[in-house]
Amino acid sequence: MSFILAQICGVIVLILTVISVQFKTKEKIVMCMVFANIVVTIQYFLLNAITGAVVSIINVIRCIVFYYYKKKDKKPSLIILLIFEIVAIVSGIMSWQNMWSVIPIVVTLIYTYGLWQDNVKVIRITTAIAGLGWAIYNIVVMAYIGAVQSVSQLISAMIALIKNKEGTKENIEE
Repeated sequence: MSFILAQICGVIVLILTVISVQFKTKEKIVMCMVFANIVVTIQYFLLNAITGAVVSIINVIRCIVFYYYKKKDKKPSLIILLIFEIVAIVSGIMSWQNMWSVIPIVVTLIYTYGLWQDNVKVIRITTAIAGLGWAIYNIVVMAYIGAVQSVSQLISAMIALIKNKEGTKENIEE
């Protein structure tokens, strides 16, 4: 039963992440990712993929903090970025299950850096990288819909990069 519930969670995450990279503002991308990470956390717990679940909890907190800063029209300081990066590494090590546990840690480090940026193009690039990493992890932990979602995230981010290529000045300012 938990396997089926996990796959249902995967469908919800699939919808949220594909939609998220199509938004033109960082605020909207981040808020959509908050909800996606909450659902993915549940999915990983249902599959006993503890490192993925723990890192996803950190991702929820990170998204909320970054969203708060964006609403105040500020960028999180380098210290905030480093705190999230260190917490991701430490929690990943503490929840380590096997060699595959490295994937959620590395993907979180890359995507955290991307979200820290103000450049939506950088967010989309790191989203594509995250999609590839999570696809591999999802296959390993049997989050099959999650793997489809991750590949969709990769493709959606690539489409958004291509679609918005012509307005580079606008993308930098978003």
